[in-house]
Amino acid sequence: MRITLSKDFPYQIMFFVAVGITYFNIYELSLAIWLLLAVVTIKRYYSVPFLWLVASFVAIFVIAFSRTFFYDHNTYNIIRDIAYFIKPIIGLIIGYQCFRGSDNNFFKVVLYISLILAVIHLCMVGHAVLFKFLKDLMQIRAHAGFFSDFETFGLIVVLFHKKFNLNLSKRAYWIYLLIIGLSLLFYFARTNMIQFVMVALGMLGLYTITQKKLTLLAVFGLVSVLGFQWVVSTNPTRNAPGIEGFLYKVKNAPREIYDPYVVNDNTARFHDNFRSYETQVTILQMLSRDDLGIWLGNGLGATVNYGRLMWTTESSRVRHAPILHNGYTTVFLKAGIIGLLFFFWSMLFLFFYGKRSSSTYLNNIKLLINSTGLFLFVSTLVFLGLYFKMDNKSLFIGGLLAYYEIQRKLLSDNAI
Repeated sequence: MRITLSKDFPYQIMFFVAVGITYFNIYELSLAIWLLLAVVTIKRYYSVPFLWLVASFVAIFVIAFSRTFFYDHNTYNIIRDIAYFIKPIIGLIIGYQCFRGSDNNFFKVVLYISLILAVIHLCMVGHAVLFKFLKDLMQIRAHAGFFSDFETFGLIVVLFHKKFNLNLSKRAYWIYLLIIGLSLLFYFARTNMIQFVMVALGMLGLYTITQKKLTLLAVFGLVSVLGFQWVVSTNPTRNAPGIEGFLYKVKNAPREIYDPYVVNDNTARFHDNFRSYETQVTILQMLSRDDLGIWLGNGLGATVNYGRLMWTTESSRVRHAPILHNGYTTVFLKAGIIGLLFFFWSMLFLFFYGKRSSSTYLNNIKLLINSTGLFLFVSTLVFLGLYFKMDNKSLFIGGLLAYYEIQRKLLSDNAI
């Protein structure tokens, strides 16, 4: 596939900068650059459906912000929550604004960026193994990166390139597939594997109900259950090196989401299922207050009391956590059940977005949007979803929505 520069090339560069900066894991820098890019790329008009999607995150922010005045929260935590809760809004806007041009092929840009990210990641993996002599899987991931949602989308685009009218040559197809696929393999990220499977199944059209597709989904479900049972039967050891350590995480995944019997006793079970413990503590804390907090939340700056000092990924120790691992729990803490309803609505909006068209190309883009919405339901259980500080899915979604709208308009204009 020949690389040609379009008139929208500056927007492609800005989109790449917005995506790439998230991999540095410096949230203050990422947010500052995102705010700058949002201003630089601002447009004069936006579609009503896009504004509805953004409005759901604005509503969550407004509810949480208004509730802040009912409590005496720490000022630093309030400011940090503001930064976190505006992130998906800014990300969606940047992605949307960067792909409002008719000469800007979203899928080509995703491929190029994914390839660059994959090459950088493989170089970091090579550096970790060949120069730092790291052998433990967790040490390699800590050095080179724990996950890459954007590369996962890139791999989807490669595999379904014909559906996205890219029509890669055989050579280009294998280059993209091997480099991006190998990079994702070295992340050993469970969430990326789930993301790949769920979006790929969506691109195959398995979420539209027919007898044949229900059969295929049933077969896939059976294979998944048998595979999980096999992992359980191998009894992988906790903290084991290499693949065995990864299999242990797979085995523990269901309990990590919710374990009703986990307690704060500093055991292996407590540390492995800490996300579940967070959820329990948050729900109990919200139910113990009689001030509409369960409906409207405790506002920006609200924290959850762990009951003991806990180490964070930034090597600090905290007892009162303002941001939790589970996106639903975090929104519930800040904006209550009403905020959660808006959060769910944003994902339902994506899952049901668009109408069937006479254009196969438009229908394929719609499938990608719908599948991404479904994946967000699952990923938010173990991560913050679009609120995660390293997240760049909001950029992808915003760009994809803009590109879909442009293609639909071009199709409509050509039909006149």
